[in-house]
Formats: sequence, structure tokens, C-alpha cells
Amino acid sequence: MNKAAFAAAALAAVLLAGCSQEQATEKVPRPVRTVAVHLEEVGETISQTGEIRPRLETPMSFRLGGQLTFRAEVGTTVKVGDVIATIDRASSVNGVMSATADLATANADLELAQVNAERNRGLFDKNVASKAQLQQSEAALATATARRSAAETALANARDTLSYTDLKATQDGVVSAVAANNGQVVSAGQTVVTLISDAERDAVFDVPEKIVGLNVHDPLVEVTLLSDPAVKSSGRVREVTPSADPATRTYRVKVGLDTSGPKMPFGSAVRGSLILNAKKLVQLPASALTQNNRRSAVFVFDATSKTVRYREVRIERYADATILIADGLAEGDLVATSGVSKLRDGEAVFLEDGSVK
Repeated sequence: MNKAAFAAAALAAVLLAGCSQEQATEKVPRPVRTVAVHLEEVGETISQTGEIRPRLETPMSFRLGGQLTFRAEVGTTVKVGDVIATIDRASSVNGVMSATADLATANADLELAQVNAERNRGLFDKNVASKAQLQQSEAALATATARRSAAETALANARDTLSYTDLKATQDGVVSAVAANNGQVVSAGQTVVTLISDAERDAVFDVPEKIVGLNVHDPLVEVTLLSDPAVKSSGRVREVTPSADPATRTYRVKVGLDTSGPKMPFGSAVRGSLILNAKKLVQLPASALTQNNRRSAVFVFDATSKTVRYREVRIERYADATILIADGLAEGDLVATSGVSKLRDGEAVFLEDGSVK
């Protein structure tokens, strides 16, 4: 090979080597997936299973005993004042009739006493009747007046007793249970039917001592129907039993549900969720987490330079598939969520969704 040919070959080799080196140093931007940072109130969630119960459940009974002649069936919807049970009223009717007769007698005696008193007053004024006769007629009038008052009271009591033969609903609701049948002789105070109010509902939970001991002030509880999680309501704790159940060692907690929410069926199973220590946090997929100098960090996309940069963060806690970040990120930051183990600080990238070009 002559010198000219050798020089040409050497020049070509140098040019090819320079081109290859330039191509090797030129890197293609890596595609990344990102999520936008959003600060939201996030707390520790405590869940418990319970059931829906009526807030007002009233055992209904008669004020006097007797033979049951009628009672409403289970599931009957009633309004205030509706008759839900009756007992035999024959003796009560007789009592009213007797009291009515006694009142009529007392009225007749009173009229006669008034006439005698008026006549004796006139005779006493004319010095025909003695003062003793006048006093006697006045006393008879007072006695007749008192007897009429007693007869009126007795008649009112007899009528009240007659009204007690009808057991009436004290609230709008539904008959949930019956404890006696027609023909049965019931005593005063014996439960005949149980009436529940359909207006207000409680979610009832049996919770361990650990949760009760948190002493959370007026917590808001979200209640979800287990058979249909789309049905949700909320309410606040209105009652906590002061002592634990001796068998289960749990405390019964009643949550009064919002009346404007859906009416969940009585007895249905529900899940109550309570959020504790809510803070402004950022929730990110766990795949976004990496390390920088052994410190927790994420890659944040810089729209100006179209690169990703390390951003150290403070993690509040870990969830199943997410991390909750308390500090280090701002609202609207774009954080890389995939392939972060292969990314490097300052590496050129482009967004897979094409939102930033």
C-alpha cells in the first residue's frame, strides 16, 4: 500500500470512530409514567363490622290486664294513635255505666240540696227557720257538691280505664315483634307487641377496648352496606356503653345515621370506617419510591429541561400498595411511577401520555 492510500484509510478510520463515539454518547429520552401530586386529608382508617338497628324500639303493653281480642301483625306500618292491640272491654264499659249512674245520682242530690238551702235561707231571713236548720242545709249542700265532684272524677277515671283497653301507637313506625296471641289473657305491663321507629336508624358496633380508649372527639363514621358497597351513609357516635360486655369484653357503640342518607334495612350487616389523625398528605404508588444517599426519594419531572430530578421526601406511613408522603412535594408536581430503578438524576425523559412535549 502506498502512502496516499494508507493516509486515506487512516482518515476514514478516524472519521468512522468519531461518528461511532458521537452516536454512543447521544442518548434517546426514556419514556416515563407520572402522576400529579395532590394534597388531601388522609388519616389512619379503622373499620368494624356491625348491623343496622332502629334508634327507638319500644315494647308496648296495656295498663290493665284482660283477654286479648286483637293485635297487629308483624310488619304492620302504623301512625301515631293507631290501635295496635285491644283487650276485652266489657268490664270497663260496665265501669263507665256505673260511674255515669253515680254521677246522675250525685247531680240529683245536689239539686235537692240547693233547693233546701235556698228555702232555709229565705225562712231564716223571715225568722221562721232556726240557724241550726240553715247550717244543716248548707252542710248538706256542701256534701252534695263534693259527691258530685267525686262522681265526675270517678266517671273520668272509668272512661280512662275504658280507653286503656285499646293499645295505641305512640310514634310512627313498624311492628317488629309480637309476644301474645288473640284469646290470651295478658297482665298489666306485659309486652304484647314491639314497635320500632322507621324515622331514625343506628349502626351498632361491638368494638374492642383499644378503639374506645382513643377518646376521639365527636368522630364522623362512614357506614357502608356490606351487601351493596355503593350504598353509603354517615353519622356520629351518640352512645357508648360505660362497661364492657362480660363475655366478649367489647363495648357497644351506636352511631346515629344521617336521616338524609339512604335507609338501610334493619338488621343488615354494615361496615363502619373511622379516620383518625387526618393530615394533609400525598398518596403515591409504592413503585414511585427510590433512594438517594440512603434517603427516601422520588423522581420529579422538570417540564423546562424535560428531565427527572431526585426529590427527597418524608414518608408518614406505608399502605398496602401506596406510600403516604408528609413533606417534600408540592401540589401539581409530576412524579415518576414506573421504572424508577433505571432512572438517573438529570436523565432526559418524555411523558408516555404526551401531556408535556
